[in-house]
Amino acid sequence: MTGRLLMGNVWHRRDTGLQNEFRYRVLFVQFELDDIRDKSLGSRFISYNHQNIYGINESDHFSDEEGGIASAVSRLAQAHSPSLRDAKITMITQPSFLGYVFNPVSFFLVGDRESPDLVLVEVHNRVEGRHMYVLNPHQSADGTLTAGFQKDFYVSPFLEDKGQYSFSMSATNGQVSFGLVLNQKGRSVLSTRLELKSRPLNDYYLLRAMGTHPFTPHKTVAAIYWQALKLKLKGARYRRAPRGAGGSTRA
Repeated sequence: MTGRLLMGNVWHRRDTGLQNEFRYRVLFVQFELDDIRDKSLGSRFISYNHQNIYGINESDHFSDEEGGIASAVSRLAQAHSPSLRDAKITMITQPSFLGYVFNPVSFFLVGDRESPDLVLVEVHNRVEGRHMYVLNPHQSADGTLTAGFQKDFYVSPFLEDKGQYSFSMSATNGQVSFGLVLNQKGRSVLSTRLELKSRPLNDYYLLRAMGTHPFTPHKTVAAIYWQALKLKLKGARYRRAPRGAGGSTRA
């Protein structure tokens, strides 16, 4: 059993003329997909595909009807790199709380957790769309993993459709951080950073998290609409979701 509880902060900054910056506390969980398949999650308060205080559910993620999340993600990783057929895959995601969830982003680390061969980034938007980016990261001298990729999924009515993302990841000493910068027309327009500290995932720490990080998915959605209202009041241009911005819930 390898489940971990990850708690920390997410930070956003818009670098356009209408600057906007905020930071919120967040709660994630980390599992190897084999543990999810075996429903070995480490605490009686979190379940896979069953009602509980916290949950991981196939319907909330990239999955298939035969083997759920583990099968779908494994097949996708192998399709991009057949040599990783037997590699371990670690999932980092926000669990549902009292049956409710919204995951702006989840990560699947293929291979070593601190230096994965592939990073699969599952992104959701507010029009029921889902998209999986598959990244081949490069490791720099300080151990940071980096990758660049094209933006081809709608995430915000205040961003243009096209752009180039710069991704970074580092994992050391019980901490993991992810960074994302969106560049459009030769300039940075959005910077995001997720910084998480690891704790054992057991009854004690999960109960404690209910007090320190309550209603995380509810607060995530509330924060999205609050920040959208602030941008609208500042005069930001609003773009309707393009046709096809929603997506399938299955692999």
